[in-house]
Amino acid sequence: MPPFNDNSKEEVRSRTDIAAVIGRYVTLKPSGQTLKGLCPFHKEKTPSFHVNPVQGFYHCFGCGKGGDVFSFIQEIEGIGFAEALAMLAEECGVTLQRFSLQYSSGGETSGTCHPADNLSKTELLRIHELTARFFYSNIKPSAAAVAYLKSRGLRPETVRDFRLGFAPEEWTTLIDHCKKERIPEPALIACGLAIRKENGGCYDRFRNRVMFSLCDLSGRVIGFAGRGMGEDAVPKYLNSPETLLYKKKSFLYGLDRARTAVKEHQNVIVVEGYMDYLTLFQAGIRNIVATSGTALTPEHAHLLGRFARSVILTFDGDSAGQTAAERAVFTLAPFNLDLSVLILPGDEDPDSMVNNHGRGAFEEFLNNRRPWEEFIVERMMAAHDAATARGKSAVIDVLAPLAKSIGDPIIARHFKKVLAEKLGIEERLVYKKLPEKKEHATAFRPSLLSADLAYSTTLEGKFLHYLFLKPELIEEARNFVAPETLTDGISGDIYSLLLSTYDRECHLDNVTNYTDDPEIRRLISLLQVKEDTQEHIHEEFVQKIIHLRKKYLHLRLQECTLRMKKEPHLRNELLQLQHDYTMQLKELDGEE
Repeated sequence: MPPFNDNSKEEVRSRTDIAAVIGRYVTLKPSGQTLKGLCPFHKEKTPSFHVNPVQGFYHCFGCGKGGDVFSFIQEIEGIGFAEALAMLAEECGVTLQRFSLQYSSGGETSGTCHPADNLSKTELLRIHELTARFFYSNIKPSAAAVAYLKSRGLRPETVRDFRLGFAPEEWTTLIDHCKKERIPEPALIACGLAIRKENGGCYDRFRNRVMFSLCDLSGRVIGFAGRGMGEDAVPKYLNSPETLLYKKKSFLYGLDRARTAVKEHQNVIVVEGYMDYLTLFQAGIRNIVATSGTALTPEHAHLLGRFARSVILTFDGDSAGQTAAERAVFTLAPFNLDLSVLILPGDEDPDSMVNNHGRGAFEEFLNNRRPWEEFIVERMMAAHDAATARGKSAVIDVLAPLAKSIGDPIIARHFKKVLAEKLGIEERLVYKKLPEKKEHATAFRPSLLSADLAYSTTLEGKFLHYLFLKPELIEEARNFVAPETLTDGISGDIYSLLLSTYDRECHLDNVTNYTDDPEIRRLISLLQVKEDTQEHIHEEFVQKIIHLRKKYLHLRLQECTLRMKKEPHLRNELLQLQHDYTMQLKELDGEE
């Protein structure tokens, strides 16, 4: 059945009093700018559940649950979004209109569909779903695709459940199929499924490839990856380009199918390839995810931290695999995850190990995984001549940024202890080169639920809160603060979301409509309901801008210092950059 029209959803939202709806389940009392009560989602004696009736959000500072009126009804009644929408629509007297994806043969849209260059998420999802079915239908007619999937040991039910498929070799097979469904070429280009020719027309992006459907946490297809069938296929794996739906930096393959097992085990195995994932999952190892053609990012760290306490990096035993594991440690270790590394022997990868030696052999190797501290120190020792004093010093220098990025003082001390033991030197020498910080210089990373409340008190959290409180400050903010100035990934993402939402609507009432990331939605609800006691909002806001810029410049100065050690041939250029950053800091000091 077609989904509901976006206009219907917004009409229901605007007509619904969130305080009245939640008040049927929770006794709410005034508390400053918000309403307060006992949380219905967890047991508590002291009220920590807040509702902001003006902004239309709720947030519990005890368990972290938050969102809008639709998510509240879904959570409290245990129903899906469509049911919650229908229930609220009936209450407020809105007649729901269903969306139908219809296109005329001439390429113009009809009904309620938007122009192809401005497709809504609903429309993108419909086209991706149709495409996934088309790719799946092409497997049996292709002897080569069937032979390949069998050669990789995949069972038919695995192929079916994970929405695998085949893109034929011809140039416009998908385009021709979609024309029959009245989907024009511009829509396929917007989805990243077709590529425009310079002389007009377009052709299929994926051709002669086994196709992997990329699904979001709800199991909806948001993109594709294609594995070339020919030996000369370039690239071997081709992914969808980034769209409104698919963001590589925050996507992990198979998490939609693995999330229950990951939560049960409270650990997650991270592999590099789609086939590694499918082989392990098929063998019964379910607490597993795979990267999607990109290195691990801070956004991945946030995502992993929401589902598990322990993360096991499992990479191939070759040089490329060890280098990937090294990069992953530098990225994930600062997020206070229980991180370990498994490097498989020789040329083995998870796929080949399970197929050649069985699940038991792989699980036995899992028991030999190394703590990240030991792995990364030994990697750096191998890269430098750790037998000499100069080599030992170089190892400490190259690991200094990692040591400084660890916010937990106990873990930071343990890392330095391991570093001293592996290098065979006294701990005091490590501490002399890597002194403990009096306060954290790195950005706050709100990756776990317990950190949510603290996030609203950080520099980034306060800055964003002021924007929610007074959206008219956004125009001033964008003149002085770029998204990259907010040095932790999720704050930059929220800020970018605010800017784009304000550009579209000139207000922030519907900001959560433009993100499906549960963590971002939760933090937004927290920032929306947070009370403010400041009388001089603008003055405080200006100070936050100054401090954000200073924090950003200090980090850039540190990067220049590190790069001069690694890239001495760029010393003059880096010195000039340091001079520029220093002058900007002096100017900011004069503004305070």
